[in-house]
Amino acid sequence: MHRFLARSTKACVAGFHTSASRAAITRFNMPAMSPTMTEGTIHEWKVKEGESFSAGDVLLELETDKAQIDVEAPEDGVLAKIVLGNGEKAAVNSPIALLAEEGDDLSNVEMPAEESTSAATEAPKEEPKQEVAKPVVLSEPMDHHDLDTSKLKKPLSPAVLCLVLKHHIKDLSAIKASGPGGRILKGDVLAHLGLIKYQPAPKPTTSAAPPRDQIVFAKCEKKDIGEFLAEAKEEKPLPPNYISKQVTVDNLFALRQQLNSQNRTNVSVNDFIAKAAARALQDTVSKAPASSTGGIVHNTNATTFSESYKGGSFKVFNLAPPTYDFITDSYESSKPYQLNVSSSKPVSSGNTSTKSSDDDMLDLIGFLAGEQPQKEQPRAVRLTGGDARIDFSKQSKAPSHQVELKLQGGAPGKILNDQNASVFLDRVEYYVRNPSELTV
Repeated sequence: MHRFLARSTKACVAGFHTSASRAAITRFNMPAMSPTMTEGTIHEWKVKEGESFSAGDVLLELETDKAQIDVEAPEDGVLAKIVLGNGEKAAVNSPIALLAEEGDDLSNVEMPAEESTSAATEAPKEEPKQEVAKPVVLSEPMDHHDLDTSKLKKPLSPAVLCLVLKHHIKDLSAIKASGPGGRILKGDVLAHLGLIKYQPAPKPTTSAAPPRDQIVFAKCEKKDIGEFLAEAKEEKPLPPNYISKQVTVDNLFALRQQLNSQNRTNVSVNDFIAKAAARALQDTVSKAPASSTGGIVHNTNATTFSESYKGGSFKVFNLAPPTYDFITDSYESSKPYQLNVSSSKPVSSGNTSTKSSDDDMLDLIGFLAGEQPQKEQPRAVRLTGGDARIDFSKQSKAPSHQVELKLQGGAPGKILNDQNASVFLDRVEYYVRNPSELTV
């Protein structure tokens, strides 16, 4: 419960009455509990007429629209007369009681004349309210077919149409339209009926942008084509999404030719590479299929069986790391990696390409001395237990054939950090270099 201490300088005004004995009668006004308060209701007087009180005692309980507040006495005195009783309402600064001092004659207490006149002058003057003629609202709305909308510039909105039908306004031309393009607004109908004061609608704004003279346009720096090309070269390229290796396939070609000639089969180079990839997948991933070409898918066509190798493409499943799905809160298998093998290209042997100048000098001296150059020894073929196994112990100085193994897939740079992908490509290179391991 809030407490309010009435100040004698604001709420009380001294005065005298015309009785024989002199008495200091003080007017106790309705206090203002807040800056916005205009009136209050006396909920209950705590002190009766003729009773004395001390400073700080609660005189009455005041009720406003927000709370109930206790009003305390500013100083010692006697409650001479209650002007407004319990439950009565009064404006702020209007008298609600008369206070006296101890020993005053309370037999003939009257409101001081100057107080009454001053109160009358200080009372707020209420402006006469203009009576607005309320339109007659009929019980049933009018049928919309009775409206003549041929002269309307804009169609009526649902709210305007409801008001027009409810108040039986047939002559729509009598309504002063203030909307954009001559549209009748809801406020226009209410003003026509006299329910509100007419006020034109604000002018519509077609754009929220400032005027053109206030717009500051950005100035573009002029650059020649050389500067643009230089800036383009400075941009960092995306990391590659593949790893690759160069592999010599002479041993694989020789084993394929030996098997096809002895066993009258037609095995392609891609069949060997698919088997090598499947074996490498088993060595890398524990959950890889145990079949000879499990997890490897490749296409076979007529060019696969030609003498010159044209390359091939293989899909490697179960090698890429799984991806996490935030929606299902689970891991899902990623897309398969792609193993692309380029066509075979003849390259010079390392023995002939790395000859030193001393070796060339020795050969020249031997030739001048009458020595005959040694012929190249052919490679020996060894058959063991019915399986065709080629002995590659003796190397040839003839040009060899190489292919590029390129494993790609995933986002740029992701495969570079995949340890399984690197191990898989190393194992494929091993089996292609040693194809006899695939016949075991």
